[in-house]
Amino acid sequence: MEYLDAGAMAPDDDPGKPSWFRRWLPALVGALAFVLMVGFFGAIAGDTIARNVEMNNLVSAIEDSEAAMGDVQENVTGIAAAYSDRLPLSNEDQDSLSVALMAAAAQGREQIAAAREEVAGVRWALWHQDVRQAQDAYLAHNQAWLDYLARASEDATEFGRPQDEVNTSFAQAEKDVRRAVPFIPLFDLVNRVDQIFAEPQPDLSDNGSGQSA
Repeated sequence: MEYLDAGAMAPDDDPGKPSWFRRWLPALVGALAFVLMVGFFGAIAGDTIARNVEMNNLVSAIEDSEAAMGDVQENVTGIAAAYSDRLPLSNEDQDSLSVALMAAAAQGREQIAAAREEVAGVRWALWHQDVRQAQDAYLAHNQAWLDYLARASEDATEFGRPQDEVNTSFAQAEKDVRRAVPFIPLFDLVNRVDQIFAEPQPDLSDNGSGQSA
């Protein structure tokens, strides 16, 4: 009787031999796991970059707003210094100083309002609520300045009054902005935020003349 190789005649009929799918299943599972892992870490990296871009835009806008506020302080100080050699001020000098300070307040308010539009224009992903909160907190601080200077543009004696809302909103903005800095920061964000909040908010209650305006 001639010997016949049963395996050669019916290679796919042996139940003990794995099918094509069973042979390739581990490789397919491994490839799928690799793709998922790459996609997961890619999504994290993409989100981190997006957060950094958003915060870079926000911090840049805040820097412009703070620069406008600093300009107001320098302008007020310069105006007061021009009258420092006239103490005690005559009624005429007092009136002239008040007019100059009210004009500085009105001009500064325009600059800070323009900076506010820049801050408000920063966009963020819907799930980046910490960035939104930081933006809202700083907008509240900017608004406190606008309200302050609106009053000062009508009455220069406002420069001699405490401005608690300006100070408290600045402190809250610091907390929220620092909280929104990404875990892996880019664009020198940590140092720039430190510089923004390194010094206390300028005190406009002292106009440098020794008297309330």
